[in-house]
Amino acid sequence: MRNVAVLLSMTLVASVAHAEGVEPKNLKASTASRVYAATTLLNAADGGLISVGFSTLARMAPGARKFETLHSIKGDSLYRVATSKQGEVLAMWEKDPSIHYFTRDGRHVMLPQPSPPREGINRFEVEFLGFLPNEREALVHMAGSELGKSTRYDVTFRITLNGSKPPEPVVQMVSARQIDMNVQRAVYVLPKKAGQGCDQRGCDPVGEVVAFVFDENGNAQRKTILNGAELSVTNAHMVWGQKDAPLILRVELQRNERVLARWRPGDAKAEVRPITRSSHGEPRFYALASGDVVETNVDYDEGLTLMRHGVDGSRHVTAVPVLADPDNYDHHVHGIGVREDGRLWMQWGDHLLFFGRNTDAAPRVHNIEPLLTRRAEWAGVDVYVPSQDVLWVGIDSARSRDFVRLDLADADKRAKPFAQQKVTRE
Repeated sequence: MRNVAVLLSMTLVASVAHAEGVEPKNLKASTASRVYAATTLLNAADGGLISVGFSTLARMAPGARKFETLHSIKGDSLYRVATSKQGEVLAMWEKDPSIHYFTRDGRHVMLPQPSPPREGINRFEVEFLGFLPNEREALVHMAGSELGKSTRYDVTFRITLNGSKPPEPVVQMVSARQIDMNVQRAVYVLPKKAGQGCDQRGCDPVGEVVAFVFDENGNAQRKTILNGAELSVTNAHMVWGQKDAPLILRVELQRNERVLARWRPGDAKAEVRPITRSSHGEPRFYALASGDVVETNVDYDEGLTLMRHGVDGSRHVTAVPVLADPDNYDHHVHGIGVREDGRLWMQWGDHLLFFGRNTDAAPRVHNIEPLLTRRAEWAGVDVYVPSQDVLWVGIDSARSRDFVRLDLADADKRAKPFAQQKVTRE
């Protein structure tokens, strides 16, 4: 059994990715079963697949079996991508000053980046791109800090895809921590005091957690999700997951307590439910479309524990013992998701777990360690394609990252029953 690196990173599959490592000089051409030298893959809105990372933007059209190159900028790194249901693409490279727009009829249009709201803002960079539902405009979120100070400026612009109007700010925030951004909403944690530090590690005390809800034309309406005067919030984090899941926050409170807060547009305020704190390191959370949340915890000796936090406050706990030598095994949860038929899948170390519709039933287990090449490790980036029931598994080597295609229906057939499982309901 190989030795496993202790530190593995997880990249969220969204319209943002940063290139890692050094681009190979003799880059292999990606195939229908393997993508070479990519940071991540994106499910395109039209059902295709986008390869993100290094200098090249490539797309696999719906039903196609190979990638086509849309554009490449030698010596630069692709780091922001958005797609539309019509097959259009927006893209940004780190050094290039333009927003690249690839139209449905094959045109390549370069749009200028919006300018900072005032002088003296340093490194004002694009952090999000997204097509608006009206198909004529897009949202561009940019952020930077005041020169010589830590004050952060966030501005979301509305731009016209034909360039007929100048960029228009629709949301502007100062000294706020953004925790989520898409074309439906932008979510911020607002510190209570001026000049107060507020980041991933802490933001105590929090004044508010707010959401700006966008309509199909990008007009924003501000909503308060949590009020610090009513709840002693010290920080808040997004719980990402299925596409249609409500807005769910993992909220840290004073006295080392934590809650899950659920909110949908139209709700007067978030519904808050307490959850227990894990005693086995940092847990991972995944939001389901139903509003339930799956929490995974790994104990090096005892194995994997899944907690399903119900919308009604119920808690369903499932325990899966260690599947390998406890002194020398990869114990990380590298990926979790829901298949097209509603069943849960999970990559735990070298194994894929397939859960049935009845989560009380034991999962089926499939060993995928043979996918690893020599001196390679799991990247912690698994991309599921619902239309094909296919999982692209990320693999990191010394200086690059590849993705290998895995047919889940076939893997499910090869999976073996795993009978040892403990289930409790609370």
